[in-house]
Amino acid sequence: MRHMEEPGEESNKVGASMLSMVFSLLLVAAALIFVFGFKHYLARRTYTGPKVETPVSVAESDTSTEYLEMDATFKTTMLMIKNVPKDGFYAVEAPGETKGRRLKNGQILEAVQKGTWQGKIWYRLKDGRYVPAGSNVQPLESYTRLKGYLAITYISSSGVRLRSWADFKADNVTGAVYVGDKVPVSAKVVTQGGVSAFITEDGDYITTDSRYLNDYTEVVEDDGKQSEKSEADEKDTEETQTKDKNTEKTESPE
Repeated sequence: MRHMEEPGEESNKVGASMLSMVFSLLLVAAALIFVFGFKHYLARRTYTGPKVETPVSVAESDTSTEYLEMDATFKTTMLMIKNVPKDGFYAVEAPGETKGRRLKNGQILEAVQKGTWQGKIWYRLKDGRYVPAGSNVQPLESYTRLKGYLAITYISSSGVRLRSWADFKADNVTGAVYVGDKVPVSAKVVTQGGVSAFITEDGDYITTDSRYLNDYTEVVEDDGKQSEKSEADEKDTEETQTKDKNTEKTESPE
């Protein structure tokens, strides 16, 4: 005869099944909580390693970041590059970097800000790059764009020397021009040390001393127009043209 289950036995089986199902759901929930909780825990932990000082790199940071402690009194200034070493001098993307856009002697740059980074003075250029202050950078008192030429009047077999930047005592002679030569110029500079020079269209520097030349240049205004020479300039030119040539021969060229 078939055994008939007692009502109590069937109730016990249903209770065991429900208990097993609840236990399984609790295990699944615990596993999910563990997985997501551990993932969140790892996301909040970052190993930085030992502290190592490295140059600031714009490739790893926001390009709008300013690295310098600014000099609030600084005004936009033109800079002249000078005395570039054999291994080069560079405008870099961020202070502390050693390579960037290579610069050359006599190059003119526009500095829009000045400040310190790790105790050293740096200039921020108009194009966003940086150059360190020092023996390779000469701030200018003025920079004037010109159009015209210089007529060389100095009579000498050695001529009037051309230089790679505005320093007439440095070992920076690049060539010479001679009496009768007409030298096209593009600008005139005055350094903060008081040295003045014309910049030729070829990028060389030449004296502004009227003992060696006549000045036939005009200032180029920002709007592209040229201002007329002042009466004083014309008078100086006329006086130079009537100088005693024998006296000029006794002078030393710049």
